[in-house]
Amino acid sequence: MDTRQKLFRFVILIPHRDALKSFEEYRQNLFSMGVSGAYSFPTAAPLAEVSRPFTPDELKGLARNIRELTGERDGKILSGRTATASVSGLSFFGPLLDIPVREEVFPQTARDKLLSILPPVLCAAVVEPETNLSDAPLVSENAPVLSFRAASLANLAIRPLAGTAYSFEWKISPPVWLPNLHAKAPSRRGPKA
Repeated sequence: MDTRQKLFRFVILIPHRDALKSFEEYRQNLFSMGVSGAYSFPTAAPLAEVSRPFTPDELKGLARNIRELTGERDGKILSGRTATASVSGLSFFGPLLDIPVREEVFPQTARDKLLSILPPVLCAAVVEPETNLSDAPLVSENAPVLSFRAASLANLAIRPLAGTAYSFEWKISPPVWLPNLHAKAPSRRGPKA
C-alpha cells in the first residue's frame, strides 16, 4: 500500500517523560543496530486509528476509563514482551503495555470514529509491515521493562513525507492526563437549595 501523502489519525497514550529514560536508551540502541524507523514516531502508544480527532471530553472519558482499568495495580501501567501492531500499512514495534484496549473502553460518543483498535504498543520503531523484531533476541531481550502511573492521551495526525520510508510530520493535540486514581469524581448534583 502506498502510504505517501495519506494523513493518518490516531488516539495515543503518552507516558510521562520521567518514566522513559530506559525506553529512550532502547530506541537509541535500535537505531545503532540499523533499525531505521527508531525515531520515526512520537514516544507514544497508538491505541486506535480514528476517522476524526476525539473531542477533549472524549479524551477525558477515555482517560477515566483507562485509569479504572489500572485500579487493581494502584494505577500502574506496566510493559511486557515486545510486539508489533499494524494498521493501514504502518507497523509499530515496541513494548506491549498491559492495558486491555477494547471498544468498550472508548466513550460511546467516540466509537463511530474508531477505524481500528490496536494492541497498546509503545512505539520504539516504525517497521515494515512483515517485519517481526520480536523474533530477534538482541532486540526483544533488551527491551526495557516499564512501570508508570502518569500518562496522557492526545490526538495525533501523522503524514509520511514524500520520497522517504521512515520520515513523518506529525501534530499532537494538547494532552489530557489520566486522572489520579484516588481523585473523587465531580458531583453531578446541582447547587443546594
